[in-house]
Amino acid sequence: MSDVGTFSRLAPSPAQLPVHSYFSQSVLNLELERCFKAGPGYVGHRLMVDEAGRFHTLAFEDHGRVLVHNNGGIELLSNVCRHRQAVMLEGRGQADSIVCPLHRWTYNLQGELIGAPHFDEDPCRHLKRQALNEWNGLLFEGPKALIDELKDVPFFDQLNFEGYVFHSQQEHICHYNWKSFVEVYMDDYHVVPFHPGLGQFVNCEQLRWHFGENYNIQAVGLSSLESGPTPVYKRWQNEVLRMHDQKLPRFGAIWMTIYPNIMVEWYPKVLVVSSLHPVGPQETRNIVEFYYPEEIAFFEPSYIEAQQAAYNETVIEDDEIAIRMDRGRKALLQRGRNEIGPYHSPMEDGMLHFHEYLRRSLGDEIFDESAYHRS
Repeated sequence: MSDVGTFSRLAPSPAQLPVHSYFSQSVLNLELERCFKAGPGYVGHRLMVDEAGRFHTLAFEDHGRVLVHNNGGIELLSNVCRHRQAVMLEGRGQADSIVCPLHRWTYNLQGELIGAPHFDEDPCRHLKRQALNEWNGLLFEGPKALIDELKDVPFFDQLNFEGYVFHSQQEHICHYNWKSFVEVYMDDYHVVPFHPGLGQFVNCEQLRWHFGENYNIQAVGLSSLESGPTPVYKRWQNEVLRMHDQKLPRFGAIWMTIYPNIMVEWYPKVLVVSSLHPVGPQETRNIVEFYYPEEIAFFEPSYIEAQQAAYNETVIEDDEIAIRMDRGRKALLQRGRNEIGPYHSPMEDGMLHFHEYLRRSLGDEIFDESAYHRS
């Protein structure tokens, strides 16, 4: 890892994606197969189920599976009853067993059927279980080799969840392609001109990148926090200074992306994990999880309120960027044109790295525009 220099790639790179790939169901099917199903498969953080008996259902799967903390540790179980396929648990809570509300079939927290009313013999229908891999408390169902790559990531002292607790989760529906979300997330070029709050909170002149094969990390500095250009960010800046004895933290933000769809974000005294789940070529579900140090989570509600308000102000602005990009690409597609532009380095180095990952994963099939017309 090193501080990167400043120069621009003036020629368009062949790594950029064709405009039809943001609207094609065939391309999305390819992405789901080769990127998402073959990827690390994030399902949640162990802090969601930090004690025995805790459960947390997977909202992005319409609660079809559930993380449980049982006697053996944390496991991922099917949350669909083996009798008439009903979803059983929803949300997060504490339980001694999993009970289907339809006919009271009951399973223990290992997924074993322990009760089936009015059946003379045990039907022996147990819930399916999924083995998990772990990095930094994050739980994955995908290949362990992808997680092994994360063992020596930089900035781990900041990204470490030790001493943190799970606070809350929100769902954000994006009316644009999932790739557009990731592109905006990795683009430091737009931060100052488009984000009046965030652009005066972080200092993108102090940008550093680190790249792995299947992830990247960017760290940016912190501004002087002398003035808040929006009321929301002014409140957040005041809270940051208050909780740091009027001194500036070392960083403004650290943004990590684990391909294809997982983001781990550090801000002063908060860690955020978000994961993208495509619903269709122009709809994406984003699940956002907030984690705070125990003393913040239990005793500083004003800090949490200010931080989440600032975070969501930036979310709304990023939505506008992504929607504008997809609108422009759709206009080009309808005119039968494909236009690409140069990457700025260092501020768009992450976007280039993401596009190269997609090209490597999808191959030349992503350029088959005829697939879009067949979608």
